[in-house]
Amino acid sequence: MTSSRPEWAYPVGVVTVKRFACGDVIPGCALVVTGAGDQSVLDQVLAHAAAEHGMVNPPLSLLELVMAHTHPLCPDRGRGHLRLVDPHPGQHDPVGETAPADGRGGPTGGPAHADPVPAAVRRIRAHESYRHECVLYGGLDDFLTTMVPFIRDGLAREEPVMVAVAQPRLRALRSALGPDADTVRFADMADLGANPARIIPAWRDFTQRYSGPGRPVRGIGEPIWAGRRPVDIVESQLHEALLNTAVAPDTPLWLLCPYDTTTLGKEVLAEAHRSHPVIVRGNDYRGSTSYGGTVHIDTLFHRPLPDPAGPVTGIVFDRDRHRHIEQLIRHARTAGLPPADAVKLAVAVHEIAAAAYHDTGDVRIRLWTDRAALLCDITDPGRITDPMIGRTGSNSGTARDRAAGLANQLCDLVQIRSNPDGTTARLHIRSGTAAR
Repeated sequence: MTSSRPEWAYPVGVVTVKRFACGDVIPGCALVVTGAGDQSVLDQVLAHAAAEHGMVNPPLSLLELVMAHTHPLCPDRGRGHLRLVDPHPGQHDPVGETAPADGRGGPTGGPAHADPVPAAVRRIRAHESYRHECVLYGGLDDFLTTMVPFIRDGLAREEPVMVAVAQPRLRALRSALGPDADTVRFADMADLGANPARIIPAWRDFTQRYSGPGRPVRGIGEPIWAGRRPVDIVESQLHEALLNTAVAPDTPLWLLCPYDTTTLGKEVLAEAHRSHPVIVRGNDYRGSTSYGGTVHIDTLFHRPLPDPAGPVTGIVFDRDRHRHIEQLIRHARTAGLPPADAVKLAVAVHEIAAAAYHDTGDVRIRLWTDRAALLCDITDPGRITDPMIGRTGSNSGTARDRAAGLANQLCDLVQIRSNPDGTTARLHIRSGTAAR
């Protein structure tokens, strides 16, 4: 089977090819699909269900049944990680699930779905591979209604759970979970995701520590919320797109990304649909019709950064005597940065510029300030083909990757874009006068 994804899409592990036969769920259907993991198979099945069976919005229990019948293509498959969601299946009938208590029917106020799954089939979740899902919610109460059961279900299965959200949702989750909160790994996304490029290394570290064959894990990550700086939202949107390829398909991580429909704008929500293969709202679970995959990643990574918003100071890269470092520190101090932050900026700029100069022999450095930060662009005529640059969390990459990774640790925000016209790395420091 030939994958359409580039080599960088599978950073670790061996891809598990999965197979699903539609006849196992809908008698008489001859469709058989294969894909690199559960999510790839599910995407194909959703398209088939809409086109051939008229199921534009298939019920959640049917999708769970599809996942339960999706297995590795290898015939000597073990038991996998199939679990009964309801520990008392005799007390639960998935057919014709009742509408929400508010009486509005379906999750968006329409009629509740009639569930065609036979009564003998119980609700089963397959959690054998990576799942990256957008969860739409409306306000704090709705957030807790969705996330608390997801966390508790994972804990009941002895699955490690990591939650990275900002306040006040972080505090509310801890309170709602009660004693169960002690076994959850929490992170304040306002700290962890202040620079969104630091989030993927955190998820990789979590999965490498706790997941593996027969050891599924769960996560909740909310990098975008109302009130974030527009530039941070832009980088968080690139992060969300990269999450689809940053984790190997056979990593058993089930990751939910919540989006508040009551506070986020329409374009932000539309972008969430482009960067997530699955959209969940209440009991409605469906494939995103606007999901962009790797094509969308390329679109975001190739898009030029906005022009500088103020007067620009140019600095010449001095390969031999490194005089640009002294100039950078002096300009940063003049802009109001404290000495420690001025040194951080100078080191980050030097490392990125040196790596670029090694590749191309031509580097330009520009500094300016805006109301929020001191910014520095490092541009060169070379082209970077891996949009994961600086986010691998590894010291074994290229010189450019290591330099970008260091910059992500030193700076408040790092934006990297590359296209046929060249590469730009934009560094932000929000300290002192420049941050006010």
